[in-house]
Parts: sequence; structure tokens; C-alpha cells
Amino acid sequence: MIKSVSLLLLLTLIQALGLRAQNYPQNYFQHPVNGVIQLSGTFAELRGNHFHSGIDIRTGGKEGLPIYAAADGYVVRIKVEPGGFGKALYINHPNGYTTVYAHLQKFNEKINDWTRGRQYEKESFAVDLFPPKGLLKVSKGEIIAISGNSGASEGPHLHYEIRETQTEMPVNPILFGLSIKDFIRPTMHGLRVYPEGKNSLVNDNPEPGTFVLAGWGPFYRLKISDTINVTGDFSLGVSSTDLMNETSNRNGIVEYTVYIDSLKVFEWKAIKFSFAETRYINSFIDYSYYYLNNQRFMRTRLDPGNRLSMYSYNPDNGIFHAIPGKSHLMKVVLKDSNGNESILQFIINGKSQSTVKLKSDDSVKKGILFTVSNLNNYATPDMRISMPSNCLYDSIRFVYKELPSIAGSYSAVHSIHTPQVPLQSHYDLSIRVRDKSLADSSKLIVVRLNNENRPSSQGGKIDNGFMKVRLRDFGRYAVMADTLAPLISAVNFKENSEISNLSEIKVKISDNLSGISSYRGEINGKWILMDYDAKNRLLIYKKDAVAQTGNITLTVTVSDGVGNQSVSQWNLVN
Repeated sequence: MIKSVSLLLLLTLIQALGLRAQNYPQNYFQHPVNGVIQLSGTFAELRGNHFHSGIDIRTGGKEGLPIYAAADGYVVRIKVEPGGFGKALYINHPNGYTTVYAHLQKFNEKINDWTRGRQYEKESFAVDLFPPKGLLKVSKGEIIAISGNSGASEGPHLHYEIRETQTEMPVNPILFGLSIKDFIRPTMHGLRVYPEGKNSLVNDNPEPGTFVLAGWGPFYRLKISDTINVTGDFSLGVSSTDLMNETSNRNGIVEYTVYIDSLKVFEWKAIKFSFAETRYINSFIDYSYYYLNNQRFMRTRLDPGNRLSMYSYNPDNGIFHAIPGKSHLMKVVLKDSNGNESILQFIINGKSQSTVKLKSDDSVKKGILFTVSNLNNYATPDMRISMPSNCLYDSIRFVYKELPSIAGSYSAVHSIHTPQVPLQSHYDLSIRVRDKSLADSSKLIVVRLNNENRPSSQGGKIDNGFMKVRLRDFGRYAVMADTLAPLISAVNFKENSEISNLSEIKVKISDNLSGISSYRGEINGKWILMDYDAKNRLLIYKKDAVAQTGNITLTVTVSDGVGNQSVSQWNLVN
């Protein structure tokens, strides 16, 4: 038994070293936090509209841990924003790499003082700063920040990246010798087999087949039968997550390889990628199935509009051929960042086209053909759409439908194709304003309607009777108006409060539709730095020299996306 465990550990180590057999410096970067590294997110993990660009390091569900510089260098960028990375540091290192630390609570005193100075100069909480080279030097192991939960973080953690300085491409930090405790293999949740081409079938069906898996340890199989009948060409999709030791977070895999009769026919590796290509995740996965079922299947098929660089071997664009009368042994191999491996094996049995009913052509005759490489336009008296080339991942039969107006709308509802089809880039939509009763047209916005007709603002501008907007999703759209000003309320004080014992002042702000566009806090007419925690709708002022002793007047002004403005004022005693 001891020998078996030792052999397993040795094989795991060899696999992990194989993944790291690149020209990446080992042990140059120290851990950015103390103790054993546990991850809640892995590199290239499948996220909404993007691949995860780093690793998420757990901080025990709390804020306040010291964050250390991974190596000598200097701060090259400081970004502070209500969403996104929140408070983030970017440090350049002499070896040609940049480390990124995000969702921070605060910076160290040296970095914080310089940042606050620029924020007061600009009178803005949100800043994107680029300190002069060498101004803010750091040493390996120096405390550069305190961990937090700022920005779009869903809980306290450290988002950590290593990027190539020259290209700004993020690279898997595990490749640099970052040690994590992980002896658990990826879990395979399901298989999909897709017929490719109008005469292709899966188990005599023109629609994709979805198959439940069974297995334990490294080996998986089809639960019902080990054989799938396929006519013509086909591609595959696999659903998988990965667990690590001592954590329940479901993470992602970094290698995906397919073999047919022992010959490698497809390989995808998440070693590095560029931010310009991260949205291609919507083509890498079966987006339609994900939209309908909230489960991601990683596809082998490479769409014509997919420029993702992580396909390391894909000679036939992820499409395979089933030879009639022949059985093919299929093997799918998945690996995580630590080299742990899971294998699925099954049989594809090739069937002759003459023995099955082929797919009808009726479905492809509906709609207007939109192609990947061309400019695609469509117009009606009340709607215009213009879609540039390379907006789509694959050709579609574009379908449009005008629907009746709903309560509160100033236009018809326009159903633009289907939200099950993803887009890589933006297109232009113009919607005619039918109801001209609104006195101030600047309050009009284009909204997207969900299944319950709940609107979400997409912005837009009025132009010659049409609302024009740039969009990146199909769906149902209409024109509505936002005439209500934002709401402002005190959280930990009230009018004439004694606040000398408070270290910070909190104000809640919210808006009903077009969203918060800007805010300004002042004490006795002087601008104050108020952190904006967008996810909790909080403005937080950590008292500084502006809050002088005695009677003070706090003024908060908030504007929304169409210019509605609210002003609240409190007389306080500090």
C-alpha cells in the first residue's frame, strides 16, 4: 500500500514537472501570501465571457492579510475602480514579467500616500495611474498591500497574475513553481457529440447527443453503453471541473486532448493567452447549451470566427470523421495545473448514410444569412441593425421579430435573433421612438429585457427619431425613460450627529435604471475621497485632514446615466 501511494505521488510530480517544462523561471517569485496556497480560482478557468487571467488565492474568508511583493521590482501601474479588480497593483520585475495583485483592501503607506495625492489632484476615487519608472520600488517579500474584497470580487481573496511585461499576456502562475496542494483529478460531468454537416447524425439523430458518464479515479466511461453510432463528421464537447485538496471550490482544467485509435487529433492547452482573445471562450464552449442549462461543455470544433490561440494541435478544426463500418476507439484526456489526469474512453461506430434518415433542409431556409467575414445589415421601418465582419463566430440565419410595446416603453419590443448565439464584438442597433410624449428625450435609453421583462440599461443616444446604441448580445430590446434621480441615504450617522468617534462615514447610493454615472463628496465645500463599493452601493469616507474639528457640512451629489441628479446635505459635529 505504501509503495502504491509513493508511486502515485511520484507520477503526479512527474506530470506536474512536465507541464512546467517551459522556459519559465522556477522559484524566482515567492508566494504573495503566507502559509499554504489554496485556490478558489485557477488560470484559464471558464468564466462569464472570459477566461480567468490569473489564480484566486483564498484568504480564509476574511480581509486584512499581508500581501507580499513576489520579487524585486517597481510599481508600474495602480488602478482603483468601483468594479473590476477594485484596488490593484502592477509590479514590473527585471526578468521580463509583471505581477498583478487585485481586490486589495488598501496599499502600503508609501504606495497609498502617492495614490491618494493623485486622487485628490484629480478629485476622483477611480484612477488609472502609471508612476514614473523606479519611483515606487519594492523588494522581494516586502508588504505591498493588505488583502480585501474590493471591486467585483464575490468574496475576500487575492487575485494574482503573472504577465509577460512586453506582451501583457497572462501566463499560468503554476508554471513558475508556485506550489499548491492538489492530488485530486479533474471530474468529468458529461459528453456531447455533435453531428457536423447536414448529412451527419448521432445515434440516427440530426441533433447533438448528450451522454451521462460513470467512473472512478482516473477512468471514465459512458454510463449506458460504450458505443455511439455516428454517420459522417462529428465533433466533441466535454464538461469538467477540478477540485483541490482541502477546498470545495470547483475550478478549471488546463489541458484537453483527444485521441482516435491512439492518434492525437486535438489538443488545447491553457499556458497563456491575450486579453484581446479572452472573449473567444463563448466559441470554445457550447454557448447555447450553457445559456439554456447553465453547464459548460468545452468543444473541439473551431468556429470560423474563433481566433483563440490556446489550440495547440487542431489540424482538422476539431471535426472528426466516422468511417462507415468501422469502430473507432475514442480517448479524451483532461489535466489540471498540477498534472492530475482523468481519461474518458468510448467507441464511435461509423454508419453508412444510406441506412438512416438524413436531416431535412427546411431548417436552413429560414432567416437571412449573416456570415462571419462580411458586413451584415438588416432594417425595418422601426429598426436597423449593422453588424461588422468578425462579429460572429459562425454563419447564422438571422431571425428578427417585432413585438408589441410593454408598459413604460416608448417603442415596440424588438427581438434581435436569439440570446443563445454569442457575439465576439459589438454591432449597432437603432430603434425608432414611437411615443413622442416625453418632453426631455435625453432621458431615453435602450434597455434589454429579461424573461420577466425586467429592463437593464444599455445606454444609447437619440438621433433623428431613433435611439442608437452599440450592443454585444442578441436579445429583446426596447426604448424606455429614466426620469427618477438616484437615492442617497446616510448609513452610520444622521443630521446633527456627533461623529468624532467615527473613523469612517458611510453613505448608501442607488439608481433605478440607468445606473450611477458620477458622484462627489464635499466637506465644507472641499472635495473628499470617498471609496465607492459598487457591489454594496456604498460610499465610504475615511476621515482625513479635510474633516476639521467642529461643525462641518457634508454634501453628497450623485448623477445617473442620463443626467438625473440628487444632492443630500448633513450638518455634523466632528
